[in-house]
Amino acid sequence: MPPGPRVTTLPVLGNIFSLDLKAEKLTDSFNGLKDKYGRVFSLKLGSYKVVMAASPDAVHELLVKKSADYAGRQQTYALSSITLGGRDVVFSHYGPGWKLHRKLFTTALRQYLSDIPLIESRVLVQAKKLTKYMETLKGKPFDPSASLNRTVADVICGITVGEGYDTTNPNLDRLLKLNVDFVSDHDNVQLVRILDFVPVTQYLPIKAYDRFIKPFYKMFDIIRIFLREREKNFDTEQPIQDLISGLILAKKEAERENDPEKAAFLSEDYFVNTVEDMFIAGYETTGTTMRWALAMLVNYPKYQEDIQRQLDEVVGDRTPSLNDRPSLPLIHATIIETLRLGNVVPLAVPHSTLNDTTLCGYRVPKGTIVLPNTESVHLDPKCWENPTEFNPYRHLDDEGKLITNQGNYFPFGPGRRFCAGEPLAKVELFLFMSCLLQKFTFVAEKDGCPPKLKGLYGFTQFPAPYKIRAIKRK
Repeated sequence: MPPGPRVTTLPVLGNIFSLDLKAEKLTDSFNGLKDKYGRVFSLKLGSYKVVMAASPDAVHELLVKKSADYAGRQQTYALSSITLGGRDVVFSHYGPGWKLHRKLFTTALRQYLSDIPLIESRVLVQAKKLTKYMETLKGKPFDPSASLNRTVADVICGITVGEGYDTTNPNLDRLLKLNVDFVSDHDNVQLVRILDFVPVTQYLPIKAYDRFIKPFYKMFDIIRIFLREREKNFDTEQPIQDLISGLILAKKEAERENDPEKAAFLSEDYFVNTVEDMFIAGYETTGTTMRWALAMLVNYPKYQEDIQRQLDEVVGDRTPSLNDRPSLPLIHATIIETLRLGNVVPLAVPHSTLNDTTLCGYRVPKGTIVLPNTESVHLDPKCWENPTEFNPYRHLDDEGKLITNQGNYFPFGPGRRFCAGEPLAKVELFLFMSCLLQKFTFVAEKDGCPPKLKGLYGFTQFPAPYKIRAIKRK
């Protein structure tokens, strides 16, 4: 196996004390081992064999070249608890249940995104609400996080629950708040992610587990209300335009086909997990990306001016549309650069080997947890010139056209477990950022004091809270 600490391995705990447990970010807690053993190393955390992949070659090999070997997921106590025994898309182990719900999830999204007028109208309605809200502020300082999250959440509500549903619905508003509170509790999330490697801790009176798990049960209860209400009044003759209807239709078809195995994977526990996946992965990461983008553009106003110049030339006074995408490459480049530098998911969801395999020539046994450190690749000076500097132009060629495949870029995790919500996220980010920058110039709360580009790490990596001003353009 890859090199790593061996002499310091302790019973039950493994090499947990080889980590920097005082590090602010989970990725930073491995830095001492990376410096000592290189960017591909192995250790034992609690009862689990773990390999860290932090080099471009290693990350590419496990996520792309050998994605089938590394398509599993670790089945630890906390993750099993919040997925009702591995019944979701993001965290469940590779198998028949995962394949079915992944297909249902991607089919629903593909069907939704194929209706360009529908997706465009739903996003632009929310974009208009957001710009109107910012106009009411009249240039006063504000924290954009709540308004951005709510805007994205209202789009996700329509996709998931159906037309006319948004966060004005009390249950959906409560669901949103539970998601936000869970994601922002970064200290507790990091603690549980470490404790989860030591199975014996589940039997100890540790309140961190309750704070981590109980919000999911509350969210599931809310989702069950919508599922039962929709199933009670479901009409198979009506067109499917939301995720919940697609799930119920699949269940009805399995019942008609008298397929008990398929029906078992279409139980309510699977459904609530699939819907929650849409909320926690579909809205929170998109809202966080926009928060990073605004913070970076305030720090680098030149790029904001260039984007606005391109918007004025291509769009003018009319509302931006998806048809404008080929003519606005700088918007795309800014989104790509924000995802690279902001690293919303700096340490990708842990993978697990489905069989004995290798990584960079080292042996990796079946059942080993492998951590793809995508942040280390995105900030690698061998891959990117001046990697800690925000520069959208690195993603454009000499003719100003978008470079679509630079390599060493993994914000959505390629391979068999790639993020199914990538196409939706790209549509939302393009339309929201285009509308915001067409209407406003974003500046620091106080002149000379732009937001600090410091990340806080919980379930995702989000910028430290900041305030900015939205100055309406003339």
